[in-house]
Amino acid sequence: MKISSREKMLLLVLVLVIGAYLFYNFVYLKNEERLASLEQELNEKAATANELLNAVEREKELSFEFKSLNFEISDMSTPYLPQIDQEKVIVFFNKYFDNYGIDVSSINFTDVNLTTVEYTNISKKDKAEYPLHDLKNKYFEVDAEVALEEESFSATAENMQLVFDFETDYYDLMDFIDALQTNQINFVISNSNIVSSEESATTMTGTMQVALYSIPKLHDHENLEWVWNDLIEYGRANPFYLDNVVLNPYWTTRYDLNMSVGPIQSDSPTVSIGLFNDPTYNSYVYADSNNVENIEIQFKQEGDEYFYKYKTLLGSYPDNYQFWIEFEPVNEFISMNVTSSARTSEEDQSGANISIVNNTDKLFYINVYSDDLVRPRINVETTENVIIKND
Repeated sequence: MKISSREKMLLLVLVLVIGAYLFYNFVYLKNEERLASLEQELNEKAATANELLNAVEREKELSFEFKSLNFEISDMSTPYLPQIDQEKVIVFFNKYFDNYGIDVSSINFTDVNLTTVEYTNISKKDKAEYPLHDLKNKYFEVDAEVALEEESFSATAENMQLVFDFETDYYDLMDFIDALQTNQINFVISNSNIVSSEESATTMTGTMQVALYSIPKLHDHENLEWVWNDLIEYGRANPFYLDNVVLNPYWTTRYDLNMSVGPIQSDSPTVSIGLFNDPTYNSYVYADSNNVENIEIQFKQEGDEYFYKYKTLLGSYPDNYQFWIEFEPVNEFISMNVTSSARTSEEDQSGANISIVNNTDKLFYINVYSDDLVRPRINVETTENVIIKND
């Protein structure tokens, strides 16, 4: 049978149509459904991946916040004893009495008991006023009345009181009181009755009551005995003055700034810096990584006024780094206390590279404690107008 060209063309078209139909129904549609299913699965996986990434980032943020809060809580509890041991208290105060020439005729101790410590916070209270009141006050230069709001807090702590009768020289007594007030442990002179002696105007007699408090420590020290050993061994006016020879003219127990540097495995940030004895911790900024963090500290002087600011990778103080904070150095020099620690392993790489700009007429004294002897965590780039001491 002979097929014409026209019939061949029609057969070819028919085959193509049938082929297209079969491809569309059995290949394209099935693959399209599978492609849509895969695309939906891809979107679901991408959404899950984003959730995991956000969770990881959130975990890092929470971990950093936890470390920052952990550091603040740990540091806030430092001035308080972990527990009160009457025997060690007796040894400690006998040491202080001998060092400052306090002649004690009698001393009495109360039992250790729980007491409630109350604290009242006074803050300004918003007060509704007519807008014209403020305008009138400004016009007549009258100070507006400020409403104050009191908020009371209370906490429970262990407490022991000691009361002693004494006789001593006035200046020795002042040194003794100053030593207690500036001690690393919080001793509260709750009551004192002092009169001058009839024989000498500089001889004081009287009675003094001192309170000690202890709170449970959330973070146990490696050895709690260091508290009393250190206080008893070094609890003197100035341990660097021996035989009238000054070994360290920059020795101090009060500093302007405080810095802490530790390993990434610690519960605290690897680097923290802030004002010394800042109870609010508003001045603290942190960094937290297993690398050497760059820290910048600047000081400047305008006449008799001194200013500072500092920053890490994660923050600065003040928040707007273009501004400065005025301060008055607590010593004849500017000072910073730095607490470091030994390396925990070869993988422990955390540390601080400190850049200092000191444009003042005072030296900047940095006292570094417990740094690693082989691989120090602390490196100070600038040594001009800066003194560094490692203990």
